[in-house]
Amino acid sequence: MGRDLMPLHYAIVKHFEGGAEDCAEGVVHALAEDYGSYKLLTRPDVEEALATAKENGLLDETRCDLDEGGELRIYYRVSDFGADMMRRYLGR
Repeated sequence: MGRDLMPLHYAIVKHFEGGAEDCAEGVVHALAEDYGSYKLLTRPDVEEALATAKENGLLDETRCDLDEGGELRIYYRVSDFGADMMRRYLGR
């Protein structure tokens, strides 16, 4: 983890760049290599970050289902507004 990384919450939103759909579990898995040592890279914390990004208009909910353990899993995709904000502020 010697390289400079963007803040975790930015990386969570940037994970959706390009229109990919994913859930909190998928985000944790995708970011684990770079952010695995971060205490906040847990499913509950990422779920909270995703819900906040949705409330701020950056992400849209696309669907939901139950995981193998019967827990609700919500999937998200970047909104048009979120894509514009990423281009403007997180670079491409």
